[in-house]
Amino acid sequence: MQYPSMARLPPLTALRAFESAARNRSFTKAAEELFLTQSAISRHVRNLEELFGIALFYRNHRAVTLTPDGEAYMRDVVEAFARIDLATRRLRYSGRQNVLNLQAFSTFAMYWLIPRLGRFQEINPEIEVRLTASVAPLDFEHSDIHASIRAVNGRVDDGIRADKLFDYGLIAVGAPSIAAGTRPLRTPSDLKNVALLHSLARPEDWGVWLQAVGAQDVPLESGMKFESSAMAYRAAEQGLGVALAQSFLIQDELDKGSLRRLFPHEVPSERTYYLLSSPRHCGDPALELFRQWLLDEIAAASVPDTATPAPMAEPAKT
Repeated sequence: MQYPSMARLPPLTALRAFESAARNRSFTKAAEELFLTQSAISRHVRNLEELFGIALFYRNHRAVTLTPDGEAYMRDVVEAFARIDLATRRLRYSGRQNVLNLQAFSTFAMYWLIPRLGRFQEINPEIEVRLTASVAPLDFEHSDIHASIRAVNGRVDDGIRADKLFDYGLIAVGAPSIAAGTRPLRTPSDLKNVALLHSLARPEDWGVWLQAVGAQDVPLESGMKFESSAMAYRAAEQGLGVALAQSFLIQDELDKGSLRRLFPHEVPSERTYYLLSSPRHCGDPALELFRQWLLDEIAAASVPDTATPAPMAEPAKT
C-alpha cells in the first residue's frame, strides 16, 4: 500500500479548523470547540481555499454555508478525523482487557444480532463480547453495561446517546402447513379459525394489529402464550398457530420458507429500536467500534434488494 507524502497534505491545523467549522456549520462554534478565535478559524479556512483555488464556504452577513465542493470535502475530512480519533483511542487501550458488555431484548439478539455478530468478531478479535438479554429497566449508573439495544415507545431519556436503528411493522406469519391448512386464511378475520401465538413481552400487539386491519371479531384470548416473541416465532415455525412478527427480524425465515407471510397487512409499531449507550462508556474504543459496525450493518441491510420478492402464501383451495 502506498501512502501519500506529507508534503502533499494541507496543514493539519487548517484541516482541523475546516472540519470543525464544516461539521458545526459555524465559525463561532468551531472557535469555541478548538479554543481559538473566530478570526483564526476564518484565516485557516481561507488558507485552505487559497491552497486549493476553490471556495469551501459561502460567506453571508449572518451565517456561513458550505459550497458543493466544501460539502463533499467535509464528508471525507470528518470521516478521516473520526477514524484517527478512534485509532488513537484503540491504541491507547492496546494490551488492556477489552470487554464489551452488551444487552439486548432476547428476540432481537437471537434473530438479528447473533447471526451477524461473527462479522464484528472477525474484524475485532481483540474485543471480548459479553451479550445478555433483559427486559428490566435500564440502569447504566449501577451496571457495567456499555450499551443496550431496545425497542423504545416514546422519548429516550436525556443524557443517553441514542442511535436510531429500526422502525418496523408487525406482520402475521405461520408455517407452510398453516398457510396450506384445511381452514383457509383469506382475510385477517379468518384467524378465528386458528390458534394465535402471543408474546407476554408484547401483550398488546395482537389487539392493536387486529383493530388496525378491521378484524375485531377474532377472539384475543385464544391460542398459546409465550415468554418472548422468539418463542412465539419458533412455535409458529412448528405449525402451532399464527404469530405476529417484527418484520425485519424474520427475513431469513421468510427467505428460507420456514415461515410464510399470511396477509399483505403490515401494521406500524409504536416502538422504535435504538442503540442506547451508557454515558459512562461513551468514547470507549470497544463501544465505538461496535456502534460504527452496527450502524454500517443496518445501512447495508437497508439497501433495496433488486431481486423479485417471494410471493405471499396463497389461500388454501376449498
